[in-house]
Amino acid sequence: MQTTALRYFLAVARDGTIAAASNRLNVAPSAISRQIANLEAELGCPLFERRPRGMVLSQAGELLARHAHQVLLSAEQVVTEIQELEGLRRGLVRIATTEAFAIDLVPGVITAFHARHPGIRFELSTLPPGLVTQRVAQGEADLGLTFSLEPSVDTAVAYRASLDMVALCAPDHPLAVRSLIGLSDLAAYPVALLPRDTTLRTVLDAACAAEGIAIEPVFTSNVLSAILPFVRDTRGLTLMSSIVLQGEGWRDAFRVLPIRSDRSLARGIEVQTMRDRRLPRAVEAFLAALVAALPPSPER
Repeated sequence: MQTTALRYFLAVARDGTIAAASNRLNVAPSAISRQIANLEAELGCPLFERRPRGMVLSQAGELLARHAHQVLLSAEQVVTEIQELEGLRRGLVRIATTEAFAIDLVPGVITAFHARHPGIRFELSTLPPGLVTQRVAQGEADLGLTFSLEPSVDTAVAYRASLDMVALCAPDHPLAVRSLIGLSDLAAYPVALLPRDTTLRTVLDAACAAEGIAIEPVFTSNVLSAILPFVRDTRGLTLMSSIVLQGEGWRDAFRVLPIRSDRSLARGIEVQTMRDRRLPRAVEAFLAALVAALPPSPER
């Protein structure tokens, strides 16, 4: 059973169609179909249920997927151990994170790490919180940085802390001179927010309900980078965790306002790794750099 066939099989399992897997892998659909057909012939059973809207793993496919993840990780581990004979001159770090941390924080850590170890390569994926954890648990990402309302049970947690939510506005906003605002202040201005199925909205909506305050956003987007220009160029506000924007350029573009609330506006953040996996040296070194860039954790 070749690792190439297993890699193509897992791509189809994740993307749901051969066409989608072909686009992501940059491999001809016929090559992917042939490898999957060879696997099914070798195992003597179908690995997918072909449905009108895509391909879903069969029971046998589910079993093979669990095995395939381990096989590919073992193969990668051998390559990694050989590369580690050269120290931190070579290696790959695959990071999955929510968009909030991909705007400024993680790229900043990557930039500083690259200056010290220019031979290390990075892959950064931006995903919803649940998918970050899933990618790490399945070995498709080495590290995950994500928001969480409860500690992860599917991964090992290398770091966990709680971060307060703050409001963000333009420097000339009427509230920009305030050192502290309340939830009722937010309701008096246009607010741009992430959708309701995010951890931010879960925490914010509970706090507003506790105070009997209704905040109806005028702009909702699942892309934080789309919200920031709206806030910068209007009298609008948005909410995010306190460490999302750390660079000097961001400090000039926005004002950060702490929020007073009867109910906690804190969310948990986690740095996650695959359970029971020995991390490659490059990943371990970057993990240490990433944790050092985060606020000290009382849970460590």
